[in-house]
Amino acid sequence: MQYAEPNNLSSFLIRHQSLFQNKSILICGQLQSVSLTPLLSEIGTTFLVSDYSVFNTLQATSPMMGSRLRYGFMLNDVEQKYDAVLLFMPKAKQEAALWFDSVLPSLKPNGDIFVLGENRGGISAAPKLLQPYADKVQKIDSARHCSLFYAQLVTPPVSSTPDSLFSHYTLQLTHDQAALKISALPGVFSAGELDEGTQLLLDSLPALSGDILDVGCGAGVIGAAICQRTPDANVVMTDVNALALLSATKTLEGNNLSAQVIASDMFSDVEAKFDFIISNPPFHAGLKTNYEATERFLHQAPAHLKRGGQLFLVANKFLRYEPILADVFHSVSVIKENSRFKIIRAF
Repeated sequence: MQYAEPNNLSSFLIRHQSLFQNKSILICGQLQSVSLTPLLSEIGTTFLVSDYSVFNTLQATSPMMGSRLRYGFMLNDVEQKYDAVLLFMPKAKQEAALWFDSVLPSLKPNGDIFVLGENRGGISAAPKLLQPYADKVQKIDSARHCSLFYAQLVTPPVSSTPDSLFSHYTLQLTHDQAALKISALPGVFSAGELDEGTQLLLDSLPALSGDILDVGCGAGVIGAAICQRTPDANVVMTDVNALALLSATKTLEGNNLSAQVIASDMFSDVEAKFDFIISNPPFHAGLKTNYEATERFLHQAPAHLKRGGQLFLVANKFLRYEPILADVFHSVSVIKENSRFKIIRAF
């Protein structure tokens, strides 16, 4: 098959492709579509993709993958056992541990575990994370700022129940409302505490009503706060991250709140128009600063607002979103700021 232009991880896989041939292998973790190209033709390979944008790219470019391509982070068919697991190392160690707990029960006895990642992305933690499951962890290769570790499964993990994987904390956002219980899986934005930018946004929002869209919902803090403040509003919450969507759903359930939670790459799966769009958009993709997705979001937002609708978003002080917004909105202003963040309103 014709390979896409390889990045470091893709080149690494091409170099070690023989390790994965003639095996049933489950590939998961912090996947990038270009990195996976060398493995797309392996018939026994299943891809468990937690990033909806990667999932959409693979669906579009490799339609013959069919049921071998799955969106999420847990397998439903626990009876199927694989010869090997290849984990693309996430930046957060806790997220890597979550992946091991989730997928290693689907590995055959004495099955192969491969962990691949960039050296500055936390791959050095792989041996310690694998200690509970293997007697020996070895580094197969290290080149092009990447490393590949190998271990053989000796002690399978006990299958975790989804509920046991969440962490929880409470937020008292206002004195006249009950504290919100936030539930989150490892690696999800706002997993451990309320971040400063979201706090500034929630302090800045006017009274909302009607149809409201929370883009990049993370653990569901913004959407849940809006549902609590405005029970009659129709709130839709989106994210690309399957772990975030499960976290947001858990947060809503834990507070007896109701909203629609859907997988969407920005507006890819959003058809309706809204009175308000609210977002604390990420500007990192993995280890890299990535403005493209947010700039695409800003340009597309007006098409998803009703007449007179408004956009509110959080931005780091150094990010120059105002000129981009001025190209597509009539009015753009900073309504609140502190030493690190600003809240931008556009309509």
